[in-house]
Amino acid sequence: MSEDTIKLLVERKNQTLEEREYQLYINRLAYHGGKPYIDERLSRFPAESDIDWGGGKRNDGSSVTGRKDKAYVVPYLERIVDKINQYVFGVEPTRTNIDEEIEQDITSQGKSINELMSEVSSLLTVNGWCWIGVDAPELPIDTQVSQVEKSQLKIRPYAQVYNADQVVDWYVTPNGKIQWLITESNEYVAFSPLEKPYNQIVRRLWEPGQVTKIIVNDTGEDFVVEVIELSYKDAVPFVLVGTPSKEPHMFDSLESINRAILDLSSANFANYYNCVYPQMYLPASVLDMVMSTYSVTAETATTMIKGFSYPILLSETDQTPGYLMPDANSIGTMRTEMDALKNELFESTGMLLRKEGNAVESAEAKAFDNLDLNMLIRARSKKLEDAETKMSILINGWDSSIPVYEVEYNKEMNSAEEAVDIAEDIKDIVME
Repeated sequence: MSEDTIKLLVERKNQTLEEREYQLYINRLAYHGGKPYIDERLSRFPAESDIDWGGGKRNDGSSVTGRKDKAYVVPYLERIVDKINQYVFGVEPTRTNIDEEIEQDITSQGKSINELMSEVSSLLTVNGWCWIGVDAPELPIDTQVSQVEKSQLKIRPYAQVYNADQVVDWYVTPNGKIQWLITESNEYVAFSPLEKPYNQIVRRLWEPGQVTKIIVNDTGEDFVVEVIELSYKDAVPFVLVGTPSKEPHMFDSLESINRAILDLSSANFANYYNCVYPQMYLPASVLDMVMSTYSVTAETATTMIKGFSYPILLSETDQTPGYLMPDANSIGTMRTEMDALKNELFESTGMLLRKEGNAVESAEAKAFDNLDLNMLIRARSKKLEDAETKMSILINGWDSSIPVYEVEYNKEMNSAEEAVDIAEDIKDIVME
């Protein structure tokens, strides 16, 4: 393989992914929440000082916490995604003829198939598509291992979920067959406790019967290439779940509203914080008077004044001391705006569910109460069922001793008693 070909494999990226990559990343950050999401999405005020935004040190060495570190994010989006999964997996899928070990540990790390497919379902909601890859440990050439030994050594196929942007390029034929694809991973290397660990970028070109592994060094100029022959020759061992698209995904809108709520809640908290610890203002003559009267520096005089340990003396022309702080009406308006944003998030969640289920876009359909929850369950369950069936075939292709199993997901609410009020469920999540 020529150097130009290797460089092409290292640099190439699918056009759909190029247009969607950042928003896919942001959507997953929003789903998981926490400080990484705040660091990426909290907006800074145009005139906000460095110390107000990021914190810092006072002259006396004490620390000031900035608004960015005081911000918090309410996990609305995580709860919405988990609620959709709760609807889909409320009745567990039935699997016939499945190997028990495969069912209970599909990832080699103790994750069951239900947990794996729940992760797939979450990524469908958040990103619109993802991938399932199936691989197996390779034995050295001419090594003979009995079925009992393979079982003891846990040498069998395993599956893992790939985010939309972990598969950086691909080609799928019109009939849905994957011809090839390229994965990218950032891998932590720590072979020896006596050597410094490091991270490396690894790209893998997956083709029927082989994987070309390319390790990229820190500069991105030198590569280590290894071609690995696979025992599975029939196809590329991946399943595409969902449909890659350059078009915006409905979850983008939820994330945008979530970001606006984050910004306003942070500003609102900062305003309340400043009300509790307001900024004092004084006539300039007061500082001069304290410095001259007590023979102290300006810093000491300021401490004396703000500590109220000494009287503040005013002349007839001095302005009365006071505090700079937002008025109550301004703060109340911000709270009202945040409630309006929560209503937008509530309504947009209904739109996300309707799009997933392909419900009729009518005036009546805009109400949660008229949403056919069965449509959501049916559409999502069908995608997951098809994906898992393909995964089962791939597992059997790696190891014919593991039978292909049949899986069926629940696609209907079984009875009126099991019906849920989706409006109340989502309202409980968002309008707390």
